Amino acid sequence: MNILGRGLFDSGARALDRKKREKAESVLIMLRSLLSRIDTYISRLEEREKQLFNKVVELTSIGDDARARIIAGEVSQIRSVLRHMTAFRYIVEEITLKIENYLAIGQAAESLGPAIAALREIRGVFRGLIPSMELEVQMIENGLKEVITESGEYTAPFTWYSPQATQEAKKVLEEAYAIAEKKLRETFPKISK
Repeated sequence: MNILGRGLFDSGARALDRKKREKAESVLIMLRSLLSRIDTYISRLEEREKQLFNKVVELTSIGDDARARIIAGEVSQIRSVLRHMTAFRYIVEEITLKIENYLAIGQAAESLGPAIAALREIRGVFRGLIPSMELEVQMIENGLKEVITESGEYTAPFTWYSPQATQEAKKVLEEAYAIAEKKLRETFPKISK
């Protein structure tokens, strides 16, 4: 008999079987691809924001306040999208880490529930903004649900819709948005009106 008992190093019941591992790895690949796309969008938006901000400064310095206000409005919209994209990135990164942990130790799939709910809520923000990304997120969400239900650790597949899970999802979203706002405040200068 093993004096350590059944634990992390046991290749018995807790080890991930091949099908579960393949599904989790597939979701992980999709998540990493999505992170890369999000980073690309963020980089493009940051570059565009800088260009337009400099244009606002230039127009203000020559006294063309009307055009400066129009462009400042665009800068504001870009910053809003950046805030959403950055929060979205943090949520996707959190889920990626949870899946990596799941693959490493074969447990903790149930902790994905609140993250999935947060992913679903923020997906609504992108519904009309980036349709291809919304479809990709939906596929990831479905894959995550399969990982949870196939793990056997999450006996009720719709439990993540519970009020407690929804509160946890809101907490995840609030944390992601707070971090995104802080990052944006540090990155971009404020536009004077």
